[in-house]
Amino acid sequence: MRCDKRTFLAVVTRVQQHWKDRIHHNAKFGIHKRVAVTLVYLSTGSTIDSAASLMGMSKSSAVIYINQVLKVLQRMARHVIYMPHTEAEITCVRTGFERISGFPDVVGAVDGSLIRISRPAEHEGWYCRKNFPAVNMQAVVDHTTRFRSYCIRAGSINDQALWNQSGLRNNTLIPSGMHLLGDAGYKIFRHILTPFDEADAASSPKKRRYNYKLSQTRITVERAFGILKNRYRILLGKVQQKTPTSVARVIVSCLVLHNLMVELKDTYPVTGQDPERAPVPVLSALASEDELSHAQGLAKQTDIMEYLFSL
Repeated sequence: MRCDKRTFLAVVTRVQQHWKDRIHHNAKFGIHKRVAVTLVYLSTGSTIDSAASLMGMSKSSAVIYINQVLKVLQRMARHVIYMPHTEAEITCVRTGFERISGFPDVVGAVDGSLIRISRPAEHEGWYCRKNFPAVNMQAVVDHTTRFRSYCIRAGSINDQALWNQSGLRNNTLIPSGMHLLGDAGYKIFRHILTPFDEADAASSPKKRRYNYKLSQTRITVERAFGILKNRYRILLGKVQQKTPTSVARVIVSCLVLHNLMVELKDTYPVTGQDPERAPVPVLSALASEDELSHAQGLAKQTDIMEYLFSL
């Protein structure tokens, strides 16, 4: 199950608190076993048949139990995955990021990752730039690798388009004066900072230092995707679900479980990288309403460059 016993029992308790389905008192398998078979299915990346066999139950029972638990985990998402909003939370995240390399006022690191899926019947739009059917997930992660926001769309949607379709673009989820850190796949705005162009940075020590510090700080999002996919190996292979809704439920359930592992300080060692980082797209022209925010982002980028060079 790729977690320690203490954490597993705590997860069972959390799931039980949100459980709505009636379980008959004579039922052969209670919530404990239902959560266990779900974690085996998600963490091994094997089939439901294999998970059912390992847990000593029929495939038909395992299908029912896994779907029950996935629905509960999906309902739990709003309680477990959220942007920091209290003053204490914002301060904790900001100082946590600043301790990494000195980059100030960061409230999250954003990136995209491709997750392979079975070819949908209506497959147009689901093929990514790497030419396989997938979903593209954009996520914001904090300094502890906890997922704070996510947006899941078809594989043909690139990082910038995902950003445009999320609530993050309108700056409604980012505290005033704070910003996210993105890679070159994102445009720079007042609430998301990106690296200087590598060609420009090559001849500027200040820009190189800024880029280095930004990269050091936002490595947490790459680590988070690596841990997520290597703990829940169903995301490393092809998610075998029949509908996009079911695919999204599996992914969100894995995000919820990942955050619980972080919160509960699980001791099971998980290492590895994300083999399917979303490719950097070609950026389109700015819309007129974004020009002011873009200019403010460029000014903030320059100010922080000078600040980091003075450290």
